[in-house]
Amino acid sequence: MNERIRQLAEKAGLRFTQLMSNPMVPVVDGKEKDLEKFAELLVEAVLDQVKERAYYTGDRDWSDEVDRTWIQLEFGYGKLHDAKHGVEE
Repeated sequence: MNERIRQLAEKAGLRFTQLMSNPMVPVVDGKEKDLEKFAELLVEAVLDQVKERAYYTGDRDWSDEVDRTWIQLEFGYGKLHDAKHGVEE
């Protein structure tokens, strides 16, 4: 799990448990959750809103092609992350 996502999860009060199949599984109300996927979906939804609002307001400081990939890297996924860590598609 990406450290940034883990920090945010812990700040939100999620606890982690050691399981044989996956040593760091977030547990919420006794049920395993795919927290990392949830976080990626949440980040993407926010980035989509930023892109849309930047388009409508004419904000030239936001570049979806450049800025999106850097934010994805911060949260441990996407093209830059994969390139940095040698992950092939």
